[in-house]
Order: sequence, then C-alpha cells, then structure tokens
Amino acid sequence: MTATTDPDLPRDAHALSRNEVIDAVARVVARQGPGALRWAAIVKEAGSPSVSQAWEWYPDLQALLDECYSRTAQGLEESLLVGETAPGTALEKLAAFLVAALDIRRERGSFLSFRVSDDLPERQRRRLRERELMLLTRLKRILMKGQQDSSLALRHVDSACAMIFACLEVPATAGVGPEQRMWDGELIELLLAALAEPHAPESVLRREIEVAHGNCRCGTVCYEIDGPFDVMSHCHCSICRMQQGSAFATYVSVPMTRFRWSAGQEQVTHYVGEVGQPAEQRSFCSRCGSPTPSLDAGGGTAYCPAENLTRDLGIRAQSHVFVRP
Repeated sequence: MTATTDPDLPRDAHALSRNEVIDAVARVVARQGPGALRWAAIVKEAGSPSVSQAWEWYPDLQALLDECYSRTAQGLEESLLVGETAPGTALEKLAAFLVAALDIRRERGSFLSFRVSDDLPERQRRRLRERELMLLTRLKRILMKGQQDSSLALRHVDSACAMIFACLEVPATAGVGPEQRMWDGELIELLLAALAEPHAPESVLRREIEVAHGNCRCGTVCYEIDGPFDVMSHCHCSICRMQQGSAFATYVSVPMTRFRWSAGQEQVTHYVGEVGQPAEQRSFCSRCGSPTPSLDAGGGTAYCPAENLTRDLGIRAQSHVFVRP
C-alpha cells in the first residue's frame, strides 16, 4: 500500500500520536470492515497525512489491525475493572462499567467488534476469539453476581453479554458532543431497565416514615425531610462522580417545602461550576467535607445524599440519570 498526501489537507497538519492513528484506523475498520481498509480512507478519517507514520511503526497491515483490536480490548478491560471495583450491587457495577465504556467510546469514536470475519487470517481470528472469551468471562462474572444478589433478572447470561457488546460495538458514534452523551445516557438506562430485577411491591415502611433525619459525617450539619418518600436515583454525571469519588451518587429528592435545616446551615459551603448553572451547584460541610443537600430553589427540589440519612426509607433507586456530561 503506497502512502499519498491528500491535497485538500493542510501541509502543516499536526503530527498524530500513536493512539490517534490507531483510533482513526479503528473507526475506518468499524464502518467498512477489515477487508476494505484503504490508505485514502485512513488519511481522510485522521485529517492529517502524518498518519503515514503507521507504516513505520508496523511491519504490515495485519500488525496494524491487530493493534486496533488490542486497543479495543484494552478499553473494555479498563471499563470492566471500573465495574468490578465499583461499590454496590451487580446492577450498580454494571452501570459503572457501561458509563466507563461509553466514555472511552466517545473519546475514540468506536469499539471494534470481536465477531470473527472471513477477511482475517486464521491466526488473527484465533486471537479475536481469545480476546472475546476473556472479556465475556469477566462480564459474565458481574452478571452472575446479579443473580446472586437479586439485582439482575437474568435467565440467559450469554444472551445478556451479546446484547451489551452489540450495543457497545456500533460502527460509529457522533463524537463527544452533548447529543452523543444524551444518547449514551439513554442507552444505559434502557440496558439497565432490560436487565434489572423487577422491584417487589412497595414496602409498607415507606408509608410509615413521616420524618427522616440526615447529617454530615461530623454531625455539624443536620436536616430533616418529611415523607412520603418517592424518588431515589443514581446520578452518573461528572460533577457527582468527582465530588463523591465514586462511579455515581445516590440522592433522595423531595420538594423544598418538605426540607428544613435543623443545625449547622451556616457551615454549609456551596460550589458552583464555571457555567454557573443550578445543575452545577454542589454543597458540602466546611468542617468534614461530607456532601450535604443541594437545593434547587428554581425547580423547588431538595436533593439529599442518601448516605446522609440515618434510617432506611423503604425505597430503592428507580433510575440512573445524567444531570450533565
């Protein structure tokens, strides 16, 4: 294959890193298949003639393709590790895996499918089967834990794995923009809804609790919320993940009219992001740093960290949401 320079590309196009080259090649392979890989398509996808460095790094096309599949496997392995080490039930671990995987997919543009193609030599097809088996084994462990802790309603683990990977290994994505993030968020909610164990009938405990008390770690900040309690959700937005240092944050939402501070309100510190939107505001105790309720006066809602509450409300999280990218 002979490298040529596209006259429509600027001569001073920046030199691409090794990973940028591999990601560009992978996007072409994802859309057209390994047998249709052409130099002109790679240059166009990369947006720079410096992609020709790939032929200095790799002895032949098969070696380049193998690196593309290795990078996909590495991205999925990293995402599985996030899920395996996330706290909570298997459903929550699965959610953490999906969030991490879709973050990487948006960054790179695609994940390659490990379905064996006749366009590949037998040696590479064998490598693909080995990689797929390794990834499937780790994902199955998470799903089988869900059967044990009753958070996942799975009868056919193999079918569930196939469905998840089919959703991740699409030919192309729209990029890192807000539209793609919204689609990714909806995809996660649909997958989790399809795999989650149906909730048991509503607990009687929910109706018996009239007032729930919450406080920060050091007890300086205290508050009360009045029942009944209906809405609990897991939020996976980047702000919540950074503040909590975890894969998601869990909130109980109540109208502002049913929320009140009982002590330490003056010790609550508020952080508002650069954009300054209400959705970016987060609150915490100035003494111990524990997250405290965030009050959305405009929307009339108080978002109370579930970990602050001192008793079981008798409800479970109904959804996984993305407040913002």
